[in-house]
Amino acid sequence: MFTLARPHSQRAPHYDAVVIGSGYGAGVAASRLARMGFSTCVLERGREIPTGAFPKSFSDAAGAFQADLPWRRIGSRLGLFDMRVNPDISVMVGCGLGGTSLINGNVMLRPDRRVFEDGEWPEGFRGDVGTTLEEAYRRAARMLQPTSYPDAAPALKKLDAFEHHANAVGGTVSRPPINVTFDADPQGNHAGVVQADCTLCGDCCSGCNVGAKNTVAMNYLPDAANHGAHLFELCAVRHLEHHDGRWRVVFETLDCETGAAGPETQTLTAEIVVLGAGTLGSTELLLRSRAAGLSLSSQIGHGFSGNGDVIAFGYNNDVPVNGIGTGHPPPDGAEPVGPVIAGLIDLRGGGELTDGMVIQEGAIPSVLAPLLPALMASIGPMFGTDTDMGDYFQEAKRSWRSLIRGAYTGAVHNTQTFLVMAHDGSDGEMVLEDDRLRLRWPDAGKRPIFAKISDTLHAATAATGGTYVDNPMWSPALGRNLVSVHPLGGCGMGDDAGSGVIDHGCRVFSANGGVHEGLYVCDGAALPGSLGVNPGLTISAVAERAMMLLAHDYGRTFDDARNTGAPLRKA
Repeated sequence: MFTLARPHSQRAPHYDAVVIGSGYGAGVAASRLARMGFSTCVLERGREIPTGAFPKSFSDAAGAFQADLPWRRIGSRLGLFDMRVNPDISVMVGCGLGGTSLINGNVMLRPDRRVFEDGEWPEGFRGDVGTTLEEAYRRAARMLQPTSYPDAAPALKKLDAFEHHANAVGGTVSRPPINVTFDADPQGNHAGVVQADCTLCGDCCSGCNVGAKNTVAMNYLPDAANHGAHLFELCAVRHLEHHDGRWRVVFETLDCETGAAGPETQTLTAEIVVLGAGTLGSTELLLRSRAAGLSLSSQIGHGFSGNGDVIAFGYNNDVPVNGIGTGHPPPDGAEPVGPVIAGLIDLRGGGELTDGMVIQEGAIPSVLAPLLPALMASIGPMFGTDTDMGDYFQEAKRSWRSLIRGAYTGAVHNTQTFLVMAHDGSDGEMVLEDDRLRLRWPDAGKRPIFAKISDTLHAATAATGGTYVDNPMWSPALGRNLVSVHPLGGCGMGDDAGSGVIDHGCRVFSANGGVHEGLYVCDGAALPGSLGVNPGLTISAVAERAMMLLAHDYGRTFDDARNTGAPLRKA
C-alpha cells in the first residue's frame, strides 16, 4: 500500500507550476514539469483511492455515485462515479486521484490518420503529426504500457460470442492494446510501483482492487512524485486570476467525508498553470475565470463532442457470454470474465471518415450484478427488439433463471455489452448557468450516425439470436438523448483566438489574439473534434507534445526514459 497525496499542511503558497486535475493530460504534465526541475503542485478535487478500496458491492457503488441533475445535485462531490445529466446528452466521468483513468475501459487506440488532416486542427499541429506528435505517442505508450489480451491467457466466452457478431457486420475481431498488467514485475514497474497480475475479474470500470490496471496513479503520478511534485487531494479549483506576472489559483478544500467546501477559499500562486481537470472541469474553470475578468477567446465552451459514444446490449443471446464481473477475489469455480474490454471490431477502413465506427465488447462490473436480472428483464421487452422470435419459450426460461438464480446464469449470463465510438459532429456547447456547467446540444442524437450504429448492432445481435437493446435514453420516447463517457472539446485548439481557445501547443489565447504566458490546457477539452476511438492515448500524446514545446520555450530539458531512483511502492 502506498499514498501519493500529501497532507494539506505541506502545501506551499507558491510553486513554479501548478497542475489542476490528475487524469491523463494532467498526469503527463505533472510528470514532465517535475522532470524539468520545476517545483510542481497537483490539485485534485477527488480523493486518493488505494488499491483494494474501490467499490466491492452495490451499496459501495451507490455511496460512490454523484449526479448533477438539471434541478439539483445528489451525492457527495467526492463520488468516484460523476454523472452529469442534461436534456440532450449526459456524461459520466471519474472523480479521484487518477481521474477517469480509474474507471475507464483501458483501451489505448490511435485515431484514423484522417482525423488529423481535418482543418479543425490548427496548421501548427497538422504540420508535425509525423514528427513531434509521433514521438509524443511513443512517450505516452512507454509510460502507460498498453498491451493486448494475451493469446496464452484463458479463453473468454464474451470474445467467442464477439466473433459471431463480427462476422455478421463484415468485420473481424482484434485485441486492442489495453492498460492492464498481465505479467507484473515483482520488483516494481517503471515508476517504482509494485503491481499485480490481472485476475480477469472484469471489474475494471468500478475501479481495480487488484492493482493490475495501469491507471495514471500507477505511472505518471508516481513518476511526478518521485521527481519532487507535491500532490494534494480534496482541492476544488474555482477560477484563475493573473496578477503581477503570476497566476493566482483560487480553490476550495473539501471535507474528506461529505465533500462539502470549507468556509473560506484558499489561494496559491505559480508562473505556470496547466489545466487538466478534464473536458468538463477545465472548460468550467475557464468559464468561471472569464466571469472573474480573465480575457479569453469567445470560443470557450464551443466544440463539445461526445466522441460518438454509444452503449447498447445484446440481451439473452442463444450463446453464453459471461460478461458480468465477478469481483476480487473471484468466487471459487468462477469462469474468467477477462478485462472489461478485450476485443475490437474496427469498421473505420472504407468510405468517409465520418461513416466509420469501432465496436468493443464490455464487461459490466460485479457491483451492478444484483440489479441486472430485473433491470434487463424490464428494459429488454420495453426498449429491445427480439432478433429471433422462434425460440420464445427458451428465452423466457433463461430470463426466469436469471431472475431466480442471479446474473451469472440464464439471460443475463448470455448478454453482450456493446461499446461504440464514432464521429458525432462536435458542435455541442457548454455554458455556465447559476454557477453550474450545463451541456446544450439539441437533436444531437437524431444524427444519421447513431441510427447507423443501431442498425449495425442489431445485425450483430441477430447473429446470436438475442434481443437488441439500445441505450434506453436514446429511445424516441425519451427524445433520442445520448450518454457519453468520452467528452471532448470546449477549449479546443485553433489557429487563432477566433477559431480556438488554445493554440497548437495548448497555450490559452487571450481575447486580443495573443497567448497567456504560462497558461495551458492539456486534457480532452483541448481536442477540437471527435476522435472516433477511445481518447486516452491521444490525450496523453497531445499533453506530451505540449510539454515538449513548453520545455523548449522555457529552456528546459527532461529525459522521459530515465527513472531517477524511484522508491519501490506496492499498489
